[in-house]
Amino acid sequence: MKQLALVGGDLVLGDGGYRTVTGAARIRQDLALALAEPYGNDSYHPEFGSVLAAHIGEPLTAELELLVRSEVVRVVQQYVDAQQAQIAADALSGSRSRFSHQDVVQSVQSIVTDVQYDTIKVTIAITTQSGATVKVLRTVST
Repeated sequence: MKQLALVGGDLVLGDGGYRTVTGAARIRQDLALALAEPYGNDSYHPEFGSVLAAHIGEPLTAELELLVRSEVVRVVQQYVDAQQAQIAADALSGSRSRFSHQDVVQSVQSIVTDVQYDTIKVTIAITTQSGATVKVLRTVST
């Protein structure tokens, strides 16, 4: 499924219009945006985003590491659930699926978090239904 490409929050111009992303690039963009967007910031999608930025500056403890990791897992699971719901809706309506095998998350291989006092670095490795491995790198800071 094509989606408009964003860099630094701005649309990217391409040949004859705006550039789009699909497949691995789309998944990277979607998850990176979801991890950095403050939770509840979008009035049309109040459950979109994460609370990662709220943890910046907290004492570096094992509990904080667990909270950050669980938040990343929640965001990824929400993304996968949304994809599955859209696929099911397409199937129920008899429409052709809006996703290709390159666009759909099959499984999560790993989630690595690096919590520092002023930043949180997240690395996610996923496998798409086409078998491709996609790495998502995101740094959240204030």
